[in-house]
Amino acid sequence: MKKPSPSHHNPLPIYNTDNVDSILTFENDYFQLFEYYPNRNVLPEYFRINYYAVEILLEGEMHCSINLHQLHAQAPCLITLLPDFVLHVDSMSENCKALILAHNGQFAEELQMNDYSYHARQAAHAYPCNALAQEQLQTSLQYFSLLQEVLRQKDSNPNTRDCLLKLTSSLFHYLQGSFSELYQRQAALSRAEQLTADFFDLVEHNCFQHKDIAWYAEQLCITPKYLANVIKKITYKPAGNWLNEHILLQAKTLLTTSRLSVQQIADRLGFKNQSHFGTFFRRHEDISPAQFRKKNLSTAL
Repeated sequence: MKKPSPSHHNPLPIYNTDNVDSILTFENDYFQLFEYYPNRNVLPEYFRINYYAVEILLEGEMHCSINLHQLHAQAPCLITLLPDFVLHVDSMSENCKALILAHNGQFAEELQMNDYSYHARQAAHAYPCNALAQEQLQTSLQYFSLLQEVLRQKDSNPNTRDCLLKLTSSLFHYLQGSFSELYQRQAALSRAEQLTADFFDLVEHNCFQHKDIAWYAEQLCITPKYLANVIKKITYKPAGNWLNEHILLQAKTLLTTSRLSVQQIADRLGFKNQSHFGTFFRRHEDISPAQFRKKNLSTAL
């Protein structure tokens, strides 16, 4: 099988790493494994995840949010990240160290397992960070070590891709079994909890195109009033507030991590024009999109 140029893929954004050459690309497959020493001073304000990623925090701790949900990650722990998750790091200790395995959707499909089933995805949304027992940590590290060795020999072994698929599948089966109660808990959600989870899933994938709560209610086959009551009961916050916060999250991410103009960002977020986007942004942040970008870029320097 011909190995394409690495330029066909955009590697996961990496900051301050020891090893960034453990990348494998085969046609549409992308697989990356690396050690990671986060440095808060060089991380962007908002950080969009483009791949499926499993991170083991080996040392240190960090306070962050994933899709607006506040988290305190303390080693040793497992962090699961799905495509389009937005990570915002508030603070981290100087001794942070992590191992990260990342791959694209094509590789995920070829794993041919149920780790990316509906309940597994919902569990990752609801519980993206979980503490690791010592035996779980040691077993996971053994998998990472073996995957690393396979990658190091990729140029001399024609079966590298199949080895990675089978080892990764085995690792994910192990992790799924280790946290099986999360999947069971997700499968046992009440009707209201399930509607809330489905609402958030829809918002994360459709807030650019649809900013009316009525559209989400229609997708869930319920009335807007019923949806509003459910969301308020479960989250103690109106559904409209959640929708606006997700739109703002996407806006901040694009303003701090992309080179798109404010007009282009307004277009991508589905606003009629830059003026409407600016009015929306100022109403919630008290500054214009351009001022927010300048402020955050200045802070990062």
